[in-house]
Amino acid sequence: MGPPLTVSASATEVVAFRDLDVDHDEELVGRFHHDILAVSFAPDELEDVATLARGLRGKGDLDVLASVALDGNDAVLGGVVGEVYVRGSVLLLAYLAVRPDLRGRGIGTVLMERVAPLWYARPAVRLAVAEVHDPRAWSQVAGDDPARRLRLYERLGARLLAVPFVQPTVGAGRARVPGFLLVAFHVDPNIEVKLDGGTAVSSDIVGAFVRQYFGKAESVTAPYDAQLTELLGRISEHPAIPLLPVSEYDRIPLLA
Repeated sequence: MGPPLTVSASATEVVAFRDLDVDHDEELVGRFHHDILAVSFAPDELEDVATLARGLRGKGDLDVLASVALDGNDAVLGGVVGEVYVRGSVLLLAYLAVRPDLRGRGIGTVLMERVAPLWYARPAVRLAVAEVHDPRAWSQVAGDDPARRLRLYERLGARLLAVPFVQPTVGAGRARVPGFLLVAFHVDPNIEVKLDGGTAVSSDIVGAFVRQYFGKAESVTAPYDAQLTELLGRISEHPAIPLLPVSEYDRIPLLA
């Protein structure tokens, strides 16, 4: 169940965490999906609850991790979901969400502070990334401000990978979602390189992750469609992808 709970003064609603990849509580997974994820993400951005539950039981294509924060009445306050792409040693922080009426109280922060030392220490994780809405393309997302979320990620130590991004199709009847940025929460020192006075990540590592991510989500293989070809071309056009302060997202060119 992880280390003992410590919470900041701004997250005093949280009294317990539950790790859903360890504690296979189908009812709790259902409440997390319905009460938190479904009201925080558009349908095209969200895997269905059956896919999430199957992954948490170890029955999917990836190692899926999830932790939720609960109050004293066992209500779900928020949660975080990770997907481990073992072949590329990449952890995708697929979803981080807090109940809409409780946003801004530090719950997302304590969730990330709890899972980060556990998830990033896994031998299969050399890079941890997340997709985040680009404020230039999105003014509001399910009542949330993309610029506010970027500020949260920056406080959590995230850096921006200098490439645009598009989320692949996450299920039948869904569509790709353009207008994303890709941020790095954790970079193993062994894969971080110096570049023009700053730091960067090998393009090969990021490109391999993107191909595996789209392959898992959409069952696509080369030759790719024009949009994915452009994305992979942006990634591979230089040997390494710079890591930038999250606040400098306007330096990232948009995909066509």
